[in-house]
Formats: sequence, structure tokens, C-alpha cells
Amino acid sequence: MRVASRPKAQALASTSKLVSLPSNWRRCAWLLVGWACLGFEARASADQVCDKEGVKPSSPIDRFVNEDDGTAVDQLTQLMWMRCAMGQSWTGKSCQGNAVRLSWHDSVGAAAKLNQSGSHFYNDWRVPSLRELATVAERQCMGPRINLQIFPGTPAAGFWTGTASLQDKGEAYSLDFDQGGIRQAAQGSAMHVRLVRTAP
Repeated sequence: MRVASRPKAQALASTSKLVSLPSNWRRCAWLLVGWACLGFEARASADQVCDKEGVKPSSPIDRFVNEDDGTAVDQLTQLMWMRCAMGQSWTGKSCQGNAVRLSWHDSVGAAAKLNQSGSHFYNDWRVPSLRELATVAERQCMGPRINLQIFPGTPAAGFWTGTASLQDKGEAYSLDFDQGGIRQAAQGSAMHVRLVRTAP
């Protein structure tokens, strides 16, 4: 619901582990094909490498409508994304500042607090599900695996999803936007967060 007019990284706990996804996650896993589970070592966005000749883009720029307020609407999924990770601020052209890392519960709480404040135009922002977050992964790039024209300043590191583990209580799924792919981690681990809502 719209509520207003629109105008030092922490080390992760060692409890994260590789995940064997059930068959109904194959579509999501295909979006992340080629990701090797090598951990959550963050790298600067300037290190991004893209294979534009050998790999078809999975999140091309023309799929998104970029707003001047720091949001972007994915016309394929009809999801509205914050272009900056939590902790960063939109300057009108890019994302400024350092993306913070939060526990899973603090990530959910931060989204709720933002909604209560009404400071970002709507009051229904949420931590994206695993399926939702996978839709903005860019297969042809790594370090980070995301379209930096849409999501500038994205750390090449782990991001929480709102999807809790059904098998292991106290754990939730994350995506590593460097090379780590899908992981299941203790909810007390610290990771980045990007919020989403259903458009419009």
C-alpha cells in the first residue's frame, strides 16, 4: 500500500551449509546455474566480470522500469525492488554508503520498521522469498551476480531471503551474489538485505 508521494563487513557464522533443493525448486536453481559454493567472501562491485558473448542475460536492463526514487519495477515478475541494499541510500543516480549485514530476524524486523515509518513511499516492503530474489540474479556476471545498472553498489556477498527452512528450525535460505549460490544458514548469521514489494 502506498503511503507517501514518490518523488566493516561481519564474518558469517560457520553454521551455513550447502543445500540440496527439492525438485520444485529446479526453476530457481536454473536461474543460478554455474554458481560454485565457495563461501561468502565479499568483493567490490568494481571486480565484476561478465561474459556477454557466451551467456544470455537473465535480468536484462530493458526488463526493468527504473524510478527516480530508488526503486525499480521488474515488468516480468511485477515486483518492485529497492535498488539499494539496506544501509545504502539512493543519490538519484547510484547507491551511496555501506550495505549493512543483519541477522535473519533483524532483517524481517527492519522491513517492518520501515513500513511503520512510511519513509519509503509504501508500507508493504518485505524480505524477498528465495524464488523472488533468484529472479534478479544475473547469470552472465559474477562478483557480483547482478545487473549493476539496475542495482548499483551491490556487494558480492550473501543476501537473506524471507524463506525459512522447513527441515531445520532456526535456519533460513540465502543467496550469495558472488559465487556461493543457494545456502541454508543459521538465522543468527549476518547477511545483506534487499527489500521487495508487489507492484504497483
